[in-house]
Amino acid sequence: MSSEPGSTYPNSEAVPGTSQDPAVLDPDAQDPGAEEKLRLQLAIFDVSRDAEGRSLEEIRDMLLSAFAARGVAPPPGTWVESVASSAFYGEPYIIDYPTAIAADNLEPAPNPEVRERLAARRELREVQLPPGIFPSQEEWDIPANEVTGAASTRKLSPAGWEGRAVLAVAALAAVAVAAVAAIRAGTGRRRRDA
Repeated sequence: MSSEPGSTYPNSEAVPGTSQDPAVLDPDAQDPGAEEKLRLQLAIFDVSRDAEGRSLEEIRDMLLSAFAARGVAPPPGTWVESVASSAFYGEPYIIDYPTAIAADNLEPAPNPEVRERLAARRELREVQLPPGIFPSQEEWDIPANEVTGAASTRKLSPAGWEGRAVLAVAALAAVAVAAVAAIRAGTGRRRRDA
């Protein structure tokens, strides 16, 4: 079971305040369920530290006890099973990166690899792109009454150097894909010849 965040829970509607991470929709939004998610993440970190050598059932019971100790209602059983499975394999389940970073700020994550991933995410959140990297919102908005296609007279690509930069990035991506395909083809031939 992967502990990478995606949807907050496999059945996210069953846990209040966790159906959609508001930061995905608006980076400045405050998540109303942030406190509950933080307590869940701290409980997961606690159990993941002590999970080695334990059975899946023991880890599940430890999670339920940790949630109760942190004052959080137990999430749905299937979600708890997924979290227990991650801990069983030595990887704490990450609810979402903002929550995991906040939890790691209070209590270090249970293993060095997770702490490194969270540190990288912290750095990534600090990066500010220089102005002008992306076209303004007005340049990309298409009025509802315009239809793209043959009858449209509006250009959808940015003009000037921005358009050339997009083409250059696309060309580099195509070269990278071709290089990977060539390497794989060469490796496949060597295996057949061996």
